[in-house]
Amino acid sequence: MKKALKIETRLKVNLYPLGDTHVGSLACDEKRNQDLAAIIAADPVGRVVGLGDFIEAIAPSDKRWSSRELPDYADAEMLENLFYRQAMRFCKLYDATAGKWDALIRGNHEQTAISRFFADPCAIIAERMKTRYIGDYEASGWLVYLLKDDAGKTRAMVRVFIAHGWAGGELKGGTALALQRVLLRKDADLVMLAHSHQAMAFPETVERVAQSGAIKTITRWGLVTFPMIEKHGYIARRGGNASPVGYSVVHLEAGMDNSLSISVEQRSL
Repeated sequence: MKKALKIETRLKVNLYPLGDTHVGSLACDEKRNQDLAAIIAADPVGRVVGLGDFIEAIAPSDKRWSSRELPDYADAEMLENLFYRQAMRFCKLYDATAGKWDALIRGNHEQTAISRFFADPCAIIAERMKTRYIGDYEASGWLVYLLKDDAGKTRAMVRVFIAHGWAGGELKGGTALALQRVLLRKDADLVMLAHSHQAMAFPETVERVAQSGAIKTITRWGLVTFPMIEKHGYIARRGGNASPVGYSVVHLEAGMDNSLSISVEQRSL
């Protein structure tokens, strides 16, 4: 039986969902990644949740391969051990955040590395970031945050569903619908996705009946995290633009009266 990963925290925690960095691609904005890593490292209550596609993981034998999309540092030595070197470069960019990660899952790019080339770059990243690698083949999982006071008493519980994600396209409608479906399908307080490269965040309300018979409205939050890339390859060929520049922060805070506050902030970077 699958179980959610329980994470004990203090009464206030800031979650930084991180995905679609695509380290190893010419499109990867390493300066933005370094800036975000510094922000997370400086946040005393900041925690990271990894949502996949940390590296490009496209090998020369892959039909998506293009030498034109290689970064300047991609020398012959890197190409001989591509996935390992990309994973290690990601870890170098986010070294300051090591120990602040709660969990990570793989993305479709890492899944291709596993299924076609029998290499698992996420295992390297998880070890270096000192975190837990969850999700298995499904690239999704559950986290349960237990917000505790100084005496160790749990004041609030937050159920979080994470997945790498799906959908996409030029318009945000498909991605928004996919996120909304998950909010209605999963009994989660918070849903965090990546993959589509279309950052967004919004609440969804659902009704439930309490044991007393009272009808209550529950508000859930969903987000798709910001990608950390510039205009690239097929996006440029279709006349597209670079993705919005920013990052998301999810604020979780419990009160001594067992109240819970969840809010999502989207910041520029």
